[in-house]
Amino acid sequence: MDTARTTGYRSSDRSYSRNVKLKKRKKRSRVNIRKIGIIAATTLLAATAGYVIYSHLPVVKVNKAIAAGDKYSQDADYEAAIDSYAEAIEIDSHSVTAYSNMAGAYLSIDDYESAKQTLYNGFIETENEGLLDNYHAVIMNEAVKVINDQQADMSTVLAIEKVLSEDNNNSDAIGLLDSAYSRVFDDAYSYDMNALFRPDSVTSTEGSAKFTYAEYEAFVKELLSIYSASPSDELKEVILKYATPSDISFTISVSDAASYNELLATIESTVSGSDSITSMRECLTNASDVLGIFSGIFEQLDVGNVDELRSFVVSDEYLTLRDIFLKDEPTPQENTTYVPISREAIILNNNEGQWSYRFLNFEENPSTDGVITLWANFFEDDGVQRNAISYEPKSIEDNYYPHTKYSVTYLYSYITSGKATKVPKMNYRLDTTVTTQDGDQIETIVGDWGGENEWTMDIETIESRIKA
Repeated sequence: MDTARTTGYRSSDRSYSRNVKLKKRKKRSRVNIRKIGIIAATTLLAATAGYVIYSHLPVVKVNKAIAAGDKYSQDADYEAAIDSYAEAIEIDSHSVTAYSNMAGAYLSIDDYESAKQTLYNGFIETENEGLLDNYHAVIMNEAVKVINDQQADMSTVLAIEKVLSEDNNNSDAIGLLDSAYSRVFDDAYSYDMNALFRPDSVTSTEGSAKFTYAEYEAFVKELLSIYSASPSDELKEVILKYATPSDISFTISVSDAASYNELLATIESTVSGSDSITSMRECLTNASDVLGIFSGIFEQLDVGNVDELRSFVVSDEYLTLRDIFLKDEPTPQENTTYVPISREAIILNNNEGQWSYRFLNFEENPSTDGVITLWANFFEDDGVQRNAISYEPKSIEDNYYPHTKYSVTYLYSYITSGKATKVPKMNYRLDTTVTTQDGDQIETIVGDWGGENEWTMDIETIESRIKA
């Protein structure tokens, strides 16, 4: 009994235990179903709102803005296209496509500056080399157009050089610089030798950009820097071309001429020399030497000491220089009978690759601080060669008239001594001529100037006595 009861109890207990376990399993199953139901509901909710969330993703917005811009471009509504691309860039400043397409829209309306700015900004933001290449392509295409339209000037080659500065091995840029050389100077500066490096002489009607020597020097030095970083025979030839910045003639200030001579020396040491560079340096060096001869007398004349011309016109330095012209000896200074010497600027002239120079005369530069003219005319008195020189002082407030000219001659002539006794001797003569704006001239001559028997007479009196 006890055993049976015990066994039955145990059986009943096992049944109970199984029932409990089943209940527990069922309970867990219901919990699991409820959990699955919750997950399914959540997934359904996400699916319902998915399009709304996706459509607000930045990448989708950017693509929609670009697509809109492309559609506007197809319809030739470029302003609207630019606005759409700008919207895309505002959302994502690293969208290469937006920058590229926006630049294309600007080019479609011939707005090269905005196209270049867009591409360059895009490169800065994205560091995408393709944008930089396109930026360079726009610059060079613009340069080609300007050259073909015969509107090129030094600003054109500066733009091309910018490409080469950022891409040292850009052979297209080197080739375009080479092609631009003659067109630049023929188109922009050949009409006036004073235009290049002398911006004040460029009038707005000519349409060429103002350009200074300092800008030219920076241009050449940058080419030398590029060459040092990436040398090539093609770039070497371009540098040697631009070393003498014209194939006709140009004017350069005296102060810039010294810097130019130094620049040419740097080109020779960095790249190589050329016949043109050698010839140009001879001109610049000679001009400096000649001004050295006249520096002292200019200082005296600047303070009104015209009397100093007496000793200067017979000095060894002056006569040595005078004889070069008188005897037609080789010199880079242009050989003429009356040779102007001034301190403001020189004109450099090209004759088949050989350069010569001369200083500006008074008419070419009325704002000069004064011009001395060396006389190289052959004139002898009893076998004695005359020495002559003239000086035109600085204008008063840059007004050419009234214009004064002093001419000093050291000659062998008769002077009156004592009671009308004429004595032949070497003496100085000063001729002062004042020209008015009406063309009238007042001329006075001082004979035996500075001597014991000095006399003064106006030209009319002298002429009347000669006629008598």
